[in-house]
Amino acid sequence: MKLRAPALLAAAVVFSSLNPALAGDEPTPDCDKQPKTARAQPKLISATPRSEAPALGPRDAQVTVEVWSDFQCPFCQRGATTVEGLRERYGDKIRIVFRNMPLPRHEHAKLAAAAAMAAHEQGKFWQMHDVLFDNQGALDRASLEKYAKALGLDVASFRRALDTKAWDNYVEADRLEAQRRGIVGTPTFFINGTGVTGAQSLDTFATHIDAALKR
Repeated sequence: MKLRAPALLAAAVVFSSLNPALAGDEPTPDCDKQPKTARAQPKLISATPRSEAPALGPRDAQVTVEVWSDFQCPFCQRGATTVEGLRERYGDKIRIVFRNMPLPRHEHAKLAAAAAMAAHEQGKFWQMHDVLFDNQGALDRASLEKYAKALGLDVASFRRALDTKAWDNYVEADRLEAQRRGIVGTPTFFINGTGVTGAQSLDTFATHIDAALKR
């Protein structure tokens, strides 16, 4: 992913540990380092990632890692670094697909998700993705416009996308899909359809990918 512009950037994307959750009352979505094993969670449901979602890696890669993330979640930021490491380790053997799950408790998460998609419209999703995770304490509208300018985006088009809420329906569709699939916290992943939750080490995550590559 590091398609970064030198001055702004850092790691970003998100992480986890295998946790086939039990069905139960729908919990409030949350941002967690580890899954809350003490509370019942819905079973994670696999699905083909939406084709228009931002992605890195070939469509025919052996392993697809679908990432459900919130730009304001500190554990998603930690996981981003790990995903970066996976890209370096596996290259085109894996495909990373990014999905939006802005949590209600995070004031700027939904706007940041829309900003990332507005950058995606101009071919710079991953650059914006890195900048947003690197600047989680400044995701207000003025800061987002500053990042857009620094990344060389057409700022007028970027502003228009945010003003007209052009990407709000897209982000909301992601959120509703997450709800239907039993995703109750960020970060959450699917590795070739196997649900994984929580911020884990690169080696832990690599274990699941290695197993998938051997199948």
